[in-house]
Amino acid sequence: MAIKALNRRTVLRGLLATGAGISVPLPLLDAMLNENGTALAATGAAIGPLYVTWFFGNGSLPGSWKPASTGAGAAWQLTSQLAPLTEVKSHLTVVSGLQGALVVSGVEHPTGSAAATTGSPLNGNSVRGRSIDQVVADIIAGDAPFKSLELGVTPATPGGPQDSLHTVSHRGPAARNNPEFSPQAVFDRLFKDYSPPMEGDPAAEEAAKLARVKTSVLDAVLADGAALQQRLGMNDRQRVEAHLDGIREIEGRLQTMPPDGGSTVPAACGELMAPSVGSDTRSEAPREVNSVMAQLTTLALACERTRVATFMFSLPAAHVYYRHLSDGNTNMNDDFHDTICHGDAGDHFSQPRVEKGVIYAMECLNEFLLNMKNTQHGSTSLLDAALVYVTSDTAWGKTHGKDDWPVLLAGKAGGKLRGDEHHNFQGENLSRALLTVAQIMGYTEQEFGIDGGRVTAALPGISV
Repeated sequence: MAIKALNRRTVLRGLLATGAGISVPLPLLDAMLNENGTALAATGAAIGPLYVTWFFGNGSLPGSWKPASTGAGAAWQLTSQLAPLTEVKSHLTVVSGLQGALVVSGVEHPTGSAAATTGSPLNGNSVRGRSIDQVVADIIAGDAPFKSLELGVTPATPGGPQDSLHTVSHRGPAARNNPEFSPQAVFDRLFKDYSPPMEGDPAAEEAAKLARVKTSVLDAVLADGAALQQRLGMNDRQRVEAHLDGIREIEGRLQTMPPDGGSTVPAACGELMAPSVGSDTRSEAPREVNSVMAQLTTLALACERTRVATFMFSLPAAHVYYRHLSDGNTNMNDDFHDTICHGDAGDHFSQPRVEKGVIYAMECLNEFLLNMKNTQHGSTSLLDAALVYVTSDTAWGKTHGKDDWPVLLAGKAGGKLRGDEHHNFQGENLSRALLTVAQIMGYTEQEFGIDGGRVTAALPGISV
């Protein structure tokens, strides 16, 4: 017989040989929901909304980013830079024509990043306001274990001191949330409560040896999982099995990915807790790191370890090298920021190497959005339940342009976004997009931003 009114915070528990506790969260199961799959059975509370900021540095080519026509459905078409998102077009709201009014000459990337995420200017090297993810987190975080989760694919960045170059998540002035760039560290944070052995403690050293034998956190929760499976209906049993298989697949990738670009090291060769792969140390934003981070973010949202995440594919003005995109026709071995964006000939319609880099970023975004689209969440999908705000730190990187800023809203925000639309608001303040996002997520104030970023009206026609 299926269990009734299973608590949303149900986890599978176990202990490692070290005595460290393991908690494996579960996705939304039928046993946690009402008959319509729209509310929690135990409390009657509606399924909470989810939010993600997805950020990529160095802007786009505005001419080949912005769709030629506005409207819905067949009335508008994806451009060459947005073409990687074809499979999720039905969940896209393209917002074009916005202007980064706060961009200041000489510090374009720092002020552009602040404009796109906080709606506020800089005060020296610090932002002056909270970023949109933290505004939303104050509204929807609820009782999730983590108020917000910040992670990134590559730490490649300029050496500037401004807060807004090193993260796009800010709790307030001079209070930044730095991203985690190690997939293993993100995995450990989501699942493990680890205390390292004391030096010279024989018992602790022996426990550490035993821990090295284990290859999966799931081994520690098999008994608890088996007991739960006996109490669930067929659909929930299949979902739990698929969920655990997905976690084990992530672990497998972490255990086989080469650390720091070196040779593969099996997990059994080191401590269970020792990262098998560190952050991207070659400033390349590797596809495999993006894939694991996308999986981990999806997992964190699906299991409501957090309801708010900031995914930094690349940081503002990132000195990233897309060497792995080189082929017989295109050499991508140069610094994407300095040499390719600023140095390559062309206009805002045509810089082939810039185009290649932006398309790669959108391919990586597409992988994350497809993960969300393919993850059941209540009666719909994770992407249906979420709002993903996609933006950058400049419009056109070559000239630090502030017109036609790249902004996408992905997802349906629990029915508050229709999707499959393109809206053009030529010359409107970028902060209006932030106010629009905030209000969709439950923000009740009628203004957002500071000084030149202050706005008092959301963008019309975006939300339902």
